Amino acid sequence: MSYITHEDREKFAVSGKVGLIASISPEGYPHIAFINTIQALKDDEIIWGEFIHGKSKMYLKDNPKAGFLVLNTEKEWWNGKAIETDIKDTGPEYDLLNSAPLFRYNTYFGIGKVHYMKLTAFSGKQKLPMGKIIKGALQGRLIKPRVNSSGKEIAKGFTVKLMKAIDSLKFISFVDEDGFPVIIPIIQATMKDRGRMIIPLSVYQEELEKIKPDSKVAVYLANLDLTTVLLQGIFKGIKKNLGVSYGIFDLDKVYNSMPPITGYVYPKEELKVVH
Repeated sequence: MSYITHEDREKFAVSGKVGLIASISPEGYPHIAFINTIQALKDDEIIWGEFIHGKSKMYLKDNPKAGFLVLNTEKEWWNGKAIETDIKDTGPEYDLLNSAPLFRYNTYFGIGKVHYMKLTAFSGKQKLPMGKIIKGALQGRLIKPRVNSSGKEIAKGFTVKLMKAIDSLKFISFVDEDGFPVIIPIIQATMKDRGRMIIPLSVYQEELEKIKPDSKVAVYLANLDLTTVLLQGIFKGIKKNLGVSYGIFDLDKVYNSMPPITGYVYPKEELKVVH
């Protein structure tokens, strides 16, 4: 296994980055949360701050296996697997995360807890191959008319915009054979219709080929304004058209991941009476 280097630690410490944590829901779907407070504590340990107590924190309590990804503005990225080992609401790491500019002078919002995770796998630094990503984005639009429709009308509004946009950030998470979720960039992906996405294999083909047909996956979408949405559904396998290999992702659920009110918008979550 690769380990976190001194350079990695310095780059993780920058606030202007994309940080993602993947957990696993009781139904077996990966769940991806935006956590840009990810920091490297040691060469085999990361920490991150809990800002809102959402579903990922609940899922990790029941199943501590997690995946993570960090992407910076230099188009460098890292991913890995980790297991949650501790949660604290005091201590030097708690003070460190709350001293960040975003939280230092914020009376109402701050880091409530610090999560500690021990690495079980780490990729080391990688660079986004923008040429291959652009090629894949164009290939997806080329084969789009030849790809079968899903017959679903699930995505709406800004979700459709993020699915369509060639410049939106897109990531997929699947559960690996060892039971840990993995997160991979799929920026080249595009929308087929309101229930289906096309993922050309122009980049990260080896990783995408590890996803088994009919397995539960999650796709996280974001733009540069950090408008985000989480999609959960089924990976329908890899196909080929006009010489282009591509994966198919079919939506089952849409989760609004933006605070202050997070939750499923499709299907709608039932309100439960609390006695």
